[in-house]
Amino acid sequence: MRTNNQRGFSLLELTIGALLTVGLMGAIFTLVNRNQQVFLSEASTTDMNGNMRMAVDLITRDVQSAGMGLPRVNGSFSAILYKDGASGAADSILMVNGDPYAPDASVSTYTAGSTQFLSVKPPEVKVTTSGGNTTMTYVDGQGQNKSIYKSYSSDPKLYICYDDKLAKIFRLSQAGAIDGTGQLDLRYTSGSANFWSPATAFGSAIDTGDPDWPNATICMLGSLVGYRLNTTTHELERTEDLTNWFPVARGILNLQIQYRITSAINTPSSAPSNRREIRSLVVTITAETADLQPTSKNYRLTVQQFEVTPRNFNLLNNTNLSTNTEATWDF
Repeated sequence: MRTNNQRGFSLLELTIGALLTVGLMGAIFTLVNRNQQVFLSEASTTDMNGNMRMAVDLITRDVQSAGMGLPRVNGSFSAILYKDGASGAADSILMVNGDPYAPDASVSTYTAGSTQFLSVKPPEVKVTTSGGNTTMTYVDGQGQNKSIYKSYSSDPKLYICYDDKLAKIFRLSQAGAIDGTGQLDLRYTSGSANFWSPATAFGSAIDTGDPDWPNATICMLGSLVGYRLNTTTHELERTEDLTNWFPVARGILNLQIQYRITSAINTPSSAPSNRREIRSLVVTITAETADLQPTSKNYRLTVQQFEVTPRNFNLLNNTNLSTNTEATWDF
């Protein structure tokens, strides 16, 4: 005789088991999704903060060193040029620097027709003549002999002639020479590619004219460090030659710059008419989580404002780094 006392799950039991399994899996997936969202939010925020920190650090460093290597007898070159964005558009900024080790020469005569500068030869420049060829050298910061005043075709370096606020950049068409009176003779070829204004090339609204030639100085150009905002890619871009721009921080939505000037220290100006009065820069940067859409609940936006004082402005006169009257600086 056969007995059958074994039985399987009923349909109700299977249904309850399936519902419990689905519910448990739903809870697990919800928790995993929430953790993924938190991870994405934190990673995006960390990336945003890193981009903001990079932008702040680079702009601070370059503004502080603006005008490096461009000395003046009675002051320093006003080395910051700007473009004020219209109707709240992003601003742009350019810092002009000279070679910090190359010697500077005081201009005595400028002849536009012959595209010629006559200058007092810097005492640091050593002149060597051999076989009818003249070579000029100086000693750099590492104690190495470096050539100077060679033609652009043989040594592609640019030179800058400037007074306290105006400048022209030029290429030497031939090697520098010493004339019969012992002056340094520097020449360039006419044309916009060989003799040009950094203010005009950058698009500055002011100070695009010629320097006061008899009261000017010639130095080897170091760099033209500029910042602008690419509104298409939302990237902060940097240049060192006004030709090649490359991104240094992403997720940047806006760049606004105001300038504290001597005549209105408590009211920063967006477009000061006199760059020699600039005492400090108030920079405002707006950044976002670049990998998230504004519609995302994890999207974040941050604004940072900071103030930077250029170190090289009028150091000899010290007119823009200190004041005789106390001022309250309100943002």
